[in-house]
Amino acid sequence: MKKKFPTWLKDGLVGIGIGAGTIIPGISGATIALVFKCYQKIVNSVSKLLSKYFLKNLLILLPFGIGAILAVIGLIKPFQLAFEYCMFAIVCLFAAFIIGSFPGLIDNVRGKKITKPNIVSLILAFVIAALIGILSVCFNFNNSVEKLFLETPWYLYLILLGLGIICASGLTVPGFSASMLLLVIGFYKPILNLVHIDEIKANPGRFFGLIGCFAGGVIIGFFLFSYLMSYLLEKHNQSTHYTIIGFVSGSLVAIFVNSDMFSYINGLSGKEGILQYLDWILAPFFIAIGIFLAYILVKYARKSKLENTAKVE
Repeated sequence: MKKKFPTWLKDGLVGIGIGAGTIIPGISGATIALVFKCYQKIVNSVSKLLSKYFLKNLLILLPFGIGAILAVIGLIKPFQLAFEYCMFAIVCLFAAFIIGSFPGLIDNVRGKKITKPNIVSLILAFVIAALIGILSVCFNFNNSVEKLFLETPWYLYLILLGLGIICASGLTVPGFSASMLLLVIGFYKPILNLVHIDEIKANPGRFFGLIGCFAGGVIIGFFLFSYLMSYLLEKHNQSTHYTIIGFVSGSLVAIFVNSDMFSYINGLSGKEGILQYLDWILAPFFIAIGIFLAYILVKYARKSKLENTAKVE
């Protein structure tokens, strides 16, 4: 047991990083796992869960899961406050993470022949990602989503189940941030705000129902995307990477051009004192921090890849 404890501790700490990467828009939990050389371990364990080695692989995944849950719980309150008082500066931080991670994404296609299908995949993904943000402004997704959470119709539970499935992609697709997608379509803040002690006390059934559907979707999607990514990377490796690059590039447009951001910017004039200028003061520092941290992650990911290649050879 003494020999195994350090491994559990290490995996738990990596799980905390994965959880942080999952909740922070612009960072992929899968990228964190890749950087700390745990991506293949997690994917392999997931693929073997439905076998006679279920218990063994469940125990391997357990510290990652516990760490990720602790990270998400610990970051909820800080992010609730950040989005209330300096949303634009925080989004600049997320955008900087995306910009800083581009060299790592391009590494996946560097030196390979560029084909027309790859270019088409990149452009389509870029347009779709950018359009999500633009359409959210045109159709005022922000108000529509807020109304959904206030009224809580039965189909909101199904929507959250579906979003959970989609968000699981951030755990399995390096470079793709599912929380960023939630931010763009207006669901990030409402889901974050569900975890409020007063709301839970007032209507625990609603809280556990909504969170349960979202979490259930994440679990289902985690299995689906693990198998899907394994297939796509094996059969359509380059097209898959170009699609990811296109989607991440388009999200840089959508992360600023969306109904949530427009609503926040319009409300800045109503703030008083330092709060009115807090975003503009913090934004340059956050951009520098975001690019630097993303660069460090890319650097370690490259190092990890080189070490793995050397072992194979």
